[in-house]
Amino acid sequence: MTTGSTLGSDGPSQGEAAVELVAARDAADAAAEADKAARRAAAEAEESARQAAKQAARAEKAAKFLGGRRRRRWLVWRTFPAHSSMGEPVEPEIVTFSDLVRAHRAWEQELYEHERPNRQPDKAIERQPDKAIEREFRRRWRQFEARYGRIDDAYWSVRDASAVALTIREKNLRWRPDPELIPRFHRATDWATRDEPDIAAALDECETLAVRVEEILRGASELIALRRISAVASHLLGFVDREWGRRPLPAAGQRTPDEVHQEEGKAFVELQRKELERVENFYKRTGNGQARILFFWGMAQGLLALVLLTGLAVALTWLVDGLDGGRTHWGELQLFVISVMAGALGALLSVLSRMASLTGKFVLDHEVGRKSVRWIGIYRPFVGGIFGVATFLTLASGILQTQSPSDKQDFAYYGIFAFFSGFFERFATLKAGGVPTPLEDEDGVKKDKGERDKTQG
Repeated sequence: MTTGSTLGSDGPSQGEAAVELVAARDAADAAAEADKAARRAAAEAEESARQAAKQAARAEKAAKFLGGRRRRRWLVWRTFPAHSSMGEPVEPEIVTFSDLVRAHRAWEQELYEHERPNRQPDKAIERQPDKAIEREFRRRWRQFEARYGRIDDAYWSVRDASAVALTIREKNLRWRPDPELIPRFHRATDWATRDEPDIAAALDECETLAVRVEEILRGASELIALRRISAVASHLLGFVDREWGRRPLPAAGQRTPDEVHQEEGKAFVELQRKELERVENFYKRTGNGQARILFFWGMAQGLLALVLLTGLAVALTWLVDGLDGGRTHWGELQLFVISVMAGALGALLSVLSRMASLTGKFVLDHEVGRKSVRWIGIYRPFVGGIFGVATFLTLASGILQTQSPSDKQDFAYYGIFAFFSGFFERFATLKAGGVPTPLEDEDGVKKDKGERDKTQG
């Protein structure tokens, strides 16, 4: 009896121990699996951090290549994602204005469908908007602004995927405390104006004038002109969005809505074209003024280059005389330098006198480009310097058989003749429009106004 009682009492104890042993083994296995999962997660996190560090290094390198400025580094960080899912270098995406307009249209339609409930026989079910479409639109918006600057003003068509916009990008310059503003006009309206040829032609004129303004004008004048052009383009695109096609049918003998719309459209286009003509007149006046400023700075740069070249010529003459063992004729060299400088100053005075003239003798074609105008100004002091050299050689050779002045007067003698010879540089004209521009035919006649190019530098 005692033995049986003992065995009966030990049986349950051993069973419970076996159960606890199995549970302990299961817990150990689960802990091992959890440890393996934690190690895998740590390895993946370490790999992601390594890829992010590589991508950050590439972005930092690109930022330093772009100039090392804080704003440019910020633009690079916005352009480059932090890391790629495949661990490969991600190239910055170039988003055009057409891409942005299509993304905005998809986002706008998604919002419209979300705000308008889908009616069913018994109840209205409101569909949730697709967040992916909104994220894609905002991503393209950021990419577009990273390249062209912030969108300062825009008109988005409510009828189709079309829009006009004005962007302003800030460019930091080392020699200026405030950044330079670079505006740009953007247009994507072919979808909305496919049935409106007059509106499309007027919008083409807006874009053509905007291109001319962006290439020629700078500063506040450029911003004012582009804002006015953007306003005209917005009005034209807004006219397309009018609900003229949903008017009630006319009674017998009355005009149809299409006829009324075409008549109103032509009158509206003519009104906007008059505004474009005013903007173009402003562009021409401002462009001519800025071309004169560029021409003057070009002459200043040309005069500085001429001084350096003249000094180099004197140094080479002294070096050659020293190698030959001869004596340097410093008196003749001084007369040469005076003749060159006096001829260049005479050319500058000739140009400045024509600029200040009220008769319009000095005409610049600013549409040849800012660089071309500057180079034409650079070449003017050299023309005067060449006339001065010719004067020096003529007087020194004795061809004119004039009475030679005394040693105290030879500087003034050579200088005054060289100055007047340089003053007549106006007869050495250079036509800036030597190569026909896209707005000219083969004879150099402008197609838009029929005026010949009268540029004389």
